[in-house]
Amino acid sequence: MCLLALLGGQGSACAADVYIIDTNSSKSSYNDSHILHLVTAALDASSGKYGPYEFRVAPLRMERDRLLQEMLKGELVNLSGQVTSQEWEQKLIPIRIPIDKGISCYRIALIDGRQQDLFSAVRTLDQLRSLSLGAGRQWSLTATYKQAGFHVVEGANTAGLHSMLAAGRFQYFPRAIDEAIYEQAAYAPNFPTLSVERSFALYVPSPRYFFIGGGQRRLAQRLEYGLQQLLADGRFDHIFHEFYDGLIEQAGLRRRRIFRVENPALPSQTPLSNRGYWYDPREHR
Repeated sequence: MCLLALLGGQGSACAADVYIIDTNSSKSSYNDSHILHLVTAALDASSGKYGPYEFRVAPLRMERDRLLQEMLKGELVNLSGQVTSQEWEQKLIPIRIPIDKGISCYRIALIDGRQQDLFSAVRTLDQLRSLSLGAGRQWSLTATYKQAGFHVVEGANTAGLHSMLAAGRFQYFPRAIDEAIYEQAAYAPNFPTLSVERSFALYVPSPRYFFIGGGQRRLAQRLEYGLQQLLADGRFDHIFHEFYDGLIEQAGLRRRRIFRVENPALPSQTPLSNRGYWYDPREHR
């Protein structure tokens, strides 16, 4: 059941803090992912103050609503890296440090590549709103897209939405850049014209945080302490650039037209003013 267990702090007699993270079903190789590297680095950085820890990856794949229920219990899973929402911040313990420096706020689209000229001609947000997009029924951004006036077609899960895109049920499927690149490769064998759209990105303020479930405040305090240590000594940025720079270049993010979308559901505690927390492609041209 335990895919990975690490102990931080040697020779301590105190009980280890136990973190159980959910399996991230969007990535090709979760055990090599940015999130895994970041959380283990943060827990290692906290060992001097907090002692040993145990880290596990829960073997179950869950959609967001089921995951929230399990996180509330804090038994099968008590740690998740998720795009924030008011419900998750109210019911769980958020650590309000964007774990990917807000790169997941930038959404590029998967499309039928034969429609690239249609998207290349888009110059305004209103033009983009006239085209239909696909989004998950349980995803936090779906309500934001609707409130912003987009034509949203809902699906049950990622695989189902890919089938709907292939069938022409909607015209584009906004994804985080790592999701778009991985999913294009994964689904292209069954949908040969599936392509990453080349000309635009949506920017929706929607940070991804670590959340702690089961009311386990010590686990939240420890992880936040470790993340702050990584921010202070530069390792947080190093891990980000190590994982994301190649994807940013592959996605051509710095060359895209960026359409900014307001997110009225964004919790008021979002640390938008802390520039060190956020990646801005305009500063890295």
